[in-house]
Amino acid sequence: MKKSIIFILIFIFVGCGVSNVVNRGEYITETSVKVETPRKELLARFGSPIDKRISENGDKIEVFRCPQGDTTSGKAIKGTGMLVADILTLGLTEVIFTPVSDGEKYVTFEVTYDERDTVKEFKIISK
Repeated sequence: MKKSIIFILIFIFVGCGVSNVVNRGEYITETSVKVETPRKELLARFGSPIDKRISENGDKIEVFRCPQGDTTSGKAIKGTGMLVADILTLGLTEVIFTPVSDGEKYVTFEVTYDERDTVKEFKIISK
């Protein structure tokens, strides 16, 4: 009975850690946003912009800052590593790894829109 309870608790800890790694945000690159993408779609994906302005030629420009997620392979590697470490340490890795790995890195990017409020240009300002 005690062994099954311990196994269930370890399984819950492992599931939480792996879930946190896998559910991190999108990995943003220069090709993440396509030209002609509607502004509404960007707002749904990345939230509200941190800055808005009008360019010299009248185009609307918005600057976004959001957490930089991991690549798919990065998520797989981190998730697998956490799973193995949690099993070997009976769930103690969760207590140490989660606060350390939750330090978010941010990416800032600028989007220029055309008169139809669709993306004209997308460029990353800082990673």
